[in-house]
Amino acid sequence: MWRTTFLHDRLDRNAAGGVLFWLISRRLPQVEKRHGVAAMTIVFVAFANYFAMALGQGDIFFNGRTVYFARYTDWVITTPILLASLAMFAGNTLSRIATLLAALIAADVYMIVTGLVGNLSSAPYNYYWWIISMVAFLVVLGLIWGPLRQRASEDGQMAPFSKLASMLTALWVCYPIVWLVGSSGAELISVTVESWLYLVLDVTAKVGFGFVALSAARQGQSRAH
Repeated sequence: MWRTTFLHDRLDRNAAGGVLFWLISRRLPQVEKRHGVAAMTIVFVAFANYFAMALGQGDIFFNGRTVYFARYTDWVITTPILLASLAMFAGNTLSRIATLLAALIAADVYMIVTGLVGNLSSAPYNYYWWIISMVAFLVVLGLIWGPLRQRASEDGQMAPFSKLASMLTALWVCYPIVWLVGSSGAELISVTVESWLYLVLDVTAKVGFGFVALSAARQGQSRAH
């Protein structure tokens, strides 16, 4: 029962978020519609993955436990888009920071894939992979708060960039903690609690981030005029 309720709640929130982002994007000037496209893509990708889980197609039983691989297919697509959305506030054109963005996305994907390998591994190997994934995570944070932040400063976008980067960092730090204490790691919390924690994090990191990004885009355009 909990799983059905959880998945329906997740689907409803993503669908509602996608529709709202579409409505907000219609009011954005053409040059800022890219933020709306990013926000809508993120929530609809998440919707598709949770829909697969609702149909029983998003998990496998491996090494004596259920592995929800749909979470990882969600993250490996949506987190690079989240990073690209953040990068849009660090540079007027993404072409100026193409190499930096490519490095950021590569580290991000590496982090997620090694996390999945850890989830598929039994102890103690799962913890080894968690550590490897955390090294990649530190690289992601270093790139965000180092060269990407410097770009935002140079382009006069520090206020929206810092707000979004802080939000993303605070939320993303929670994911490896849930991984470590949940079914993928030490199993200190139940699968039900773990799933609801991921629900809160996913909704905030995707729908919440989208609203903040679109609001910042609208405010920036208003100031430009």
